[in-house]
Amino acid sequence: MSAIIVIIQIVFITLGMIVLGMVLNHFLGLTKEVLQDMRKKALNFRERMKNAQLIGDYEQLIQTQQESTVFMKSIMKKQMIPLCLRCIIFIGIFMVLGMIYVDYESGLLPFPILIFGSGWLAIYLIFSVYFSLFIWGVKKLTGMGGKTKNSVKEIMGLVSPQQDTGLSSYPTSNIPDMPRRDSWKERIEE
Repeated sequence: MSAIIVIIQIVFITLGMIVLGMVLNHFLGLTKEVLQDMRKKALNFRERMKNAQLIGDYEQLIQTQQESTVFMKSIMKKQMIPLCLRCIIFIGIFMVLGMIYVDYESGLLPFPILIFGSGWLAIYLIFSVYFSLFIWGVKKLTGMGGKTKNSVKEIMGLVSPQQDTGLSSYPTSNIPDMPRRDSWKERIEE
């Protein structure tokens, strides 16, 4: 095959992989309804923590923090499983492409692209970046760009005990005396 035909094939493969990525994001990503539900739960945890701090209920505060930790783990799971699945699919596709275009590891471009050389991988990366930036720009200009990343950051910020929980300003005089544990072994046994 000539170099031009290989480059055109790689351009169409790049477009196909970008479309596949968008389809996977649509079906495996977090929907607006799920994000709204998560945001409501995060606001609920935040309000419960503030109320527990105001009334000085240390046990309720600890329980709410433990529930929010479980909630954060579920959010991370909902984000990581689709990400890992997409990663596995794309690694498989790249393995197939590597076997098909093994003869075109170099020489398709007149100059090398950093560590990727001048073969099919360099061409894929050039067109992938170009098409991705084009799609991002179109989404940004038309207002169709999803706010999933910002919404997840906001939800994590609402539940995160580091932001505005006021633990450092919690009055220590209202904390009931807790039995002191001398070692990690005693903590595990309880």
